[in-house]
Amino acid sequence: MSKLRIALSISLFLHIAVVVALLISGHFSMSNETPEPFNPQPIIEAKVIDENQLQEQVQKVKDEQKAKRLKEESRVKELERRAADAEKKRKQQESEVSKLKEETKKQQVDKKKAEQAAVAAREKQKQEKAKAKQLEDDRKRKELEKKKADDQARKAKEKRQKEEKALKEAERKRQEAKEKAEQEKILDEQLQAEQATRQQRRNKQVLTEVQKYQALIRQTIQRNLFTDDAMKGKSCRFNIRLASNGLVIQVKELGGDPLVCRAGKAAILKAVELPVSSEPDVYEQLRDINFTFAPEI
Repeated sequence: MSKLRIALSISLFLHIAVVVALLISGHFSMSNETPEPFNPQPIIEAKVIDENQLQEQVQKVKDEQKAKRLKEESRVKELERRAADAEKKRKQQESEVSKLKEETKKQQVDKKKAEQAAVAAREKQKQEKAKAKQLEDDRKRKELEKKKADDQARKAKEKRQKEEKALKEAERKRQEAKEKAEQEKILDEQLQAEQATRQQRRNKQVLTEVQKYQALIRQTIQRNLFTDDAMKGKSCRFNIRLASNGLVIQVKELGGDPLVCRAGKAAILKAVELPVSSEPDVYEQLRDINFTFAPEI
């Protein structure tokens, strides 16, 4: 812009110098004219004509100079306008270049950030993958440990169950042997008791029908009773419910010696049916009876 202004100033200065030179040249040309012989009227006319021409020429020069000046000013203004447009365009271009640089810089920063984010993401993914692998390894290890523990627990349980089964089987066999021995002993005692009962029954007087059947019931129980010397002198009170055919429906222990109660109840149940009268009024007395049983030993 400064170079343009210098060029315009130089051009203007040269135009002004040319105008001044023309004016001076015209003045000197009029001053150096040789005077003609004295002739009043022609001289005055020639002088007037020369001055008019000079004025016209000067005016013409001035007009030309003015036109040139206006044209030059117009040209200068056009140049200044173009220069201003060029400056504006340059500034706009500089602004666009600056924006482009900023955008490029921002893009570079964004690109760098994106690259860093991508690196961080890859690193995070790598860490998460390693963590997932570690978790999977831990899970598999725990599953294997649990499976081994379950197998050990199952084997221990099976071993314990086998041992318990063997113990139960041994206990069952021992109990069976004991019960068999006890039954044999009770059978022997029962045989002896039955023999004694039959002997006693022959010696008893005839009782009333109820007493008779109570005695028969007691005798039946006595027959089926497994006696023990520990029962001697002891008794147990029972409640017995009977069907019309003598079938034992229910037996309850009402109190007494535990050994006699257990043995007496077993004997009652073993009998299945007890003697009852076919007479309704007698049966009514025997249907639900309470009586005290004392083993005959």
